Amino acid sequence: MVTGLCNAVFILVTAASLVTASTTVRFGALSDSAFPAASSALKIAVEYVNENNLIPGVVLEYIENTTTSLAFLDMIQHECFQASQGVVAVMGPILSSQVKATSPVSTGLSLPQIAPEAADPTLGNAQHYPQLIRISWPDSVLSRALIDLLEHFSWDQMSIFVSNDDYGLHGLVDFQLIAGQNGWRIHTIQSFDPTENAADIEVQSQLRVIKDTGARIIVLHCLASYAAEIVREASTMDMTGAGWAWVVSDGITSYASDLYGTINGTVTVPDYLQGLLGPIALSTNGALGEDFMTKWRAADPAVYPGAGVADIGPYTARWADAVLALAKALRNLQDDGITVTPQPLDCGCDGSESQPWADGETMLQYLKQVETDGVTGYIRFDSAAARVDAQYNIVSLKSDGWQNVGTWNLSAGLNIHSDADIRFAGGATTVVPYISDLTNKTLRVVTIAADGFVEISDVDRDGNNVTGNDRFQGFCMDLLSWLSTELGFKYEYYEVEDGQYGIYNSETGKWTGLVGDVVDGKADMAVAIMSITSERQAIADFTLPYYDNGITLAMQKASSRTSNTWGFISPFEGELWATILLTALAVGLFQGVANLATKNMDEESEEPAKEDDDKETGFWEAVWQSFVALVQLGPEFLPRSLSGRVSAFFWGIGILVAISTYTANLAAFLTVRNVDNSISSAEDLLSQTEIKYGTIRTYATWVSFKTTTTEPYQSLGVIMKANEDSVLVDNLQGGLDKMRQEKYALFTDSAELDYAASRQPCDLETIGRLFWQTGYGMLLPKNSKYTVEFNQAIVSAEERGVVDELDVKWIKSQECSGTDQTVLESSVIGLQDMLGVFVLVYGGMALALVVLIAEFIHSCNQDVKKSDPHKPLTVTEAAKIRLRRIFSRQKKSSDIVHPSNIQTNRAFIVDLE
Repeated sequence: MVTGLCNAVFILVTAASLVTASTTVRFGALSDSAFPAASSALKIAVEYVNENNLIPGVVLEYIENTTTSLAFLDMIQHECFQASQGVVAVMGPILSSQVKATSPVSTGLSLPQIAPEAADPTLGNAQHYPQLIRISWPDSVLSRALIDLLEHFSWDQMSIFVSNDDYGLHGLVDFQLIAGQNGWRIHTIQSFDPTENAADIEVQSQLRVIKDTGARIIVLHCLASYAAEIVREASTMDMTGAGWAWVVSDGITSYASDLYGTINGTVTVPDYLQGLLGPIALSTNGALGEDFMTKWRAADPAVYPGAGVADIGPYTARWADAVLALAKALRNLQDDGITVTPQPLDCGCDGSESQPWADGETMLQYLKQVETDGVTGYIRFDSAAARVDAQYNIVSLKSDGWQNVGTWNLSAGLNIHSDADIRFAGGATTVVPYISDLTNKTLRVVTIAADGFVEISDVDRDGNNVTGNDRFQGFCMDLLSWLSTELGFKYEYYEVEDGQYGIYNSETGKWTGLVGDVVDGKADMAVAIMSITSERQAIADFTLPYYDNGITLAMQKASSRTSNTWGFISPFEGELWATILLTALAVGLFQGVANLATKNMDEESEEPAKEDDDKETGFWEAVWQSFVALVQLGPEFLPRSLSGRVSAFFWGIGILVAISTYTANLAAFLTVRNVDNSISSAEDLLSQTEIKYGTIRTYATWVSFKTTTTEPYQSLGVIMKANEDSVLVDNLQGGLDKMRQEKYALFTDSAELDYAASRQPCDLETIGRLFWQTGYGMLLPKNSKYTVEFNQAIVSAEERGVVDELDVKWIKSQECSGTDQTVLESSVIGLQDMLGVFVLVYGGMALALVVLIAEFIHSCNQDVKKSDPHKPLTVTEAAKIRLRRIFSRQKKSSDIVHPSNIQTNRAFIVDLE
């Protein structure tokens, strides 16, 4: 063990240029004592590079430090020591979790880190691991190979068992995602905690859960040493015989020596391991595979632990590939004439500020650009510095070891050999993915009455006496009946004796109510409106929620009304008010233009002009008339022109509809109010003392109020506790009665309160938002093998609309839908509701415009007196004179053409032309 690492003397590697003769270049290596063969592969690969002069003029050396698998702090200290020695890269560690622990050092020092074996897909995040080069393919690629393998055998149901570490938890994330997209059913995902000694792991309880689900396909993802113990333990539970299939990842197939051993040089595979199936990466498929394996087989095992044998594991061989990739990057730097100068780097353990390696980014980029032959295959990387060209063999474990039965790669997918003899556990050639005994089974079901959900009566709606299951009706009963048809089971109902849902009695150490009957084995399941809580889940299994639920607050509706100074404008939306006013202005302006454009200009009329005819009715007078029409005042004058009267007619229709609608809605707004705005949320109850509040003592709601640490519910619970005798009720009906008789607010399940508030006498209302939202679930014994089946059937019921139909049938009610705020909000009139009126008004104005044009032309024609030299000679001249008078807004007396000013008018005409 290296001690005092942060205070070690820095040794500067004297390498001014990689092209200088006899230059020594160092890299660091972090190895694991549990995998000595990896260190041997590393050492032999370095010797291979130097012997073959792969980097001309350069001798490759390394500094290696070894720790145990879980000694993360030691690994970090070792990497800091190696960085202080002037290395160009750090190689290792082995496990993904170890790489994550040491990566911050590499990132901070800008020191490239090459991971030969780490396959956690999350390591591909370049922002978190910018200095990382991965020699192994990520487990996301492995997941695709596993998916194709299961799909080949038509296995769409399975359980997953993984190690509780980065390798296990992250390795099958993509597998789960693709399985979900395929509609496959993963019955359970179990995990175990890795230990230093694989024989010390505890997996009996997890295996029992897997067995009880009924799934017979198990996907195992962990290291081989743990897998050997898991499958051995499974054999004692009859989980490795005919009818079972174990599909394993390459972390198991790649370490044969950790999975099974040899006797006198002969492979010995225990019976319970035979039949394992899975992908294995190729170990010597590269162009340099044979050369390297020659050295590997000739190596002395005493000097090179794990070497000296005919085979090498694919992960072990990747250490050689890591060395070859580094050598190629150094050679490329040399060929390009680029100098990198290694320097001692300080992690800052003594409080000093660490400085990154100046040439670290150059070294990293050359590593990413490597393309070279390797031991396991061709080496090249994608943009995320992950190795590409993934390929696996598919192997089956026989009595004499792994046998190749197929191949898989990213481009071609899975190919199982036509002559492959694949046998699963127990020597079976086929496996049914799921076996259940729920079909034709009769379940004993306990329940409790709840309005709408569970209605219990000895007499049906026709007055006939009923017994057995016929006594039970409601949402829950119809849903269970549907589930029984889907899953093939039968059932017998009975009502819980103590009338409780279930709370824990600390004095007796037992549960009461429905929960107690299920836990004690009196009932096979409980079907009722039972909230899913963590305390109940600890001793029993809930299905997925079949009905969304939360906690809410309800009170009796008050009769008081609130005032609103500007409430008279509420019947119309603001957008509608603005449109009405703009339309009034448009109508007024139109009528003003129409009046001016059609004035009588004939002074030679035989009838004397009336006084009213001389009255000016211009723009502002017409606009004023349009606005006063809105409040139904009588007109001061009527539009003189036909076009003005047409527009006034259609505007009058619009005003009639608008005023009628406004009057009707104003009456509704003055008589219907939200009855009590003083309490609008649970928080408001804390700031007053007049209204008492509580909950139902036998419900989980009361337990939640007593144990919560979240405000304001903790304070509400404290006050309830202080007044427990007066504010807690024994059942829902007691709470409803208390609300109607006193100033009292009840906290309980939103589903029950919504049911009560939506029915006669419509004197209750729910207030505020939901909190502690969970849902109602069906309760089964702990680790029930039927939980997954019920979950799948419940999801199917929701997708097929069964739950919605039952909700409408039993729970939803329209009895109180015509009152209170619902009506108030629905009666607000918006622009969209009155759009047709404005279409009518503006359509009338368009018609009036056509009439106005015709009137104007007619009036101009009347002005032309060809026999009178003092009149306009053409319609065009008449139109121009009229336009002049409209714009100048002169009096009629000055606008008539007299002989004395005919030249002036003609001059004006010339000007217009």
